[in-house]
Amino acid sequence: MRTINITTSSYSITTPSYSITTHSKELRFLLLFNDQKHQTSELNKFINLSSDSSMRKIQYSTAKYSSSVRTNNLTSKHFIESTEIASWQNEPRVTYWLTNGKTAGINLSTVLAQKNPKKYLVYVCHENCGGWGDRLRGIMSVFMMSLMLDRNFQIEITHPCNLTRILKPNFYNWLQPLNLIRRNNLTRKRYKLTRKMIITSANAKEFFLKNVSRIIRNSTIDEIWPEDVLYIATNKNYYYEMSENVRYRKKFKTYGILTKYNIKLETLFPLFYELLFQPVERVKNQIEKYTKMRLNKTLICAQMRTGQNPTLSNDKILPGRQNITETIFNFIDDYIKTNLSHNKMIDYRIFITTDSDSVKTEAKVRYSDHLIYTQGAITHLDRSDTDQACREQDKLLTDFHLLGDCDLSIISNSGFGIWGNLRRYEPYKDLYMFCGGKIYPIKSLWHKYEMHKQNNFGQLC
Repeated sequence: MRTINITTSSYSITTPSYSITTHSKELRFLLLFNDQKHQTSELNKFINLSSDSSMRKIQYSTAKYSSSVRTNNLTSKHFIESTEIASWQNEPRVTYWLTNGKTAGINLSTVLAQKNPKKYLVYVCHENCGGWGDRLRGIMSVFMMSLMLDRNFQIEITHPCNLTRILKPNFYNWLQPLNLIRRNNLTRKRYKLTRKMIITSANAKEFFLKNVSRIIRNSTIDEIWPEDVLYIATNKNYYYEMSENVRYRKKFKTYGILTKYNIKLETLFPLFYELLFQPVERVKNQIEKYTKMRLNKTLICAQMRTGQNPTLSNDKILPGRQNITETIFNFIDDYIKTNLSHNKMIDYRIFITTDSDSVKTEAKVRYSDHLIYTQGAITHLDRSDTDQACREQDKLLTDFHLLGDCDLSIISNSGFGIWGNLRRYEPYKDLYMFCGGKIYPIKSLWHKYEMHKQNNFGQLC
């Protein structure tokens, strides 16, 4: 028999047992406390295992719940089962965001629970959806909408190829099967779920974009589009509109978001990303390979998007970034010189991610043995040859994850750089951004907005 014993100094009553029958060797269980006061304190108090492939017994202590329940109930408030789920012991970022900052009160049992079985909200990307930063913005908006509307969330990305080539579900299964053909239990007749496509990406008409924003802010999508399956193609951030909608206030509180000031993409992104995604094994190994190259030394990171250049000739022109390379390299040189002379660091490594081969070449000459640079061709998800962009997604995701481990970061005015750095445990510590020929310290997203104002609302960045 395999037994999981979870004990806590907070609880002292005799505990009930959960028993299930399973044939999966990979099945793991995650205890999710509804009591927010105790939820985060329990995460690190995990498990003692012995083995039996057919029956497992889980014992736990709780002051609120004392009856036996079979765990094949997918809507159980306390347990969620999955063949893909990883243990908390192997997910330090999830544990961190559940115990620190504004996401510490998030109620995972309600976030991860199965929603209305006949209602779905699907983020779609089948052509020209922008870069990885744009796509993440859209994914996170649609995910939050699904929580507000009690709809199951799915992701369909097929451009330049299927997202599952590099990422798979972590704690939330966004690949859950969607069966469009259903049977009425009373009449036994078959019927199809109704469907609707909503497009609010860059090529949508302005009046439609404004109308959708108005709906999200003042009404609910379900009132306007009641179809069973809503497909949404977007790269918009709708968190502000949702936070202003009084109809969602109670719903937010059920997820542990008690104030509208915490309903911000930059606040919830670090946790939501880890709940949704984990790299496939091939990419995970590559990330670990480059992470080890830092040798526990200070890691200085630079994300430099130059815009149209010989490497990405189809990219858009960004006139404000003409001197980005020299400005950022000079900033790094000054940082190294100052910190070495004051013994604030002993040794360092420099990680560079860029859209230009000339920047890469200059970095190799300038920093030689100190440089970390991932192998592969430079591509853009939308602006490169489709086949090549698909092949090089490993490099893209590896670069993105490495940005989450930097000690110092200098980034472009780019979603890729911002979201990558928000995965850091202290996202705004030693974070700088290039804009208008200068480098600005970014202590919060407010500082970024103020910097935009000073530079023609970002047009010079």
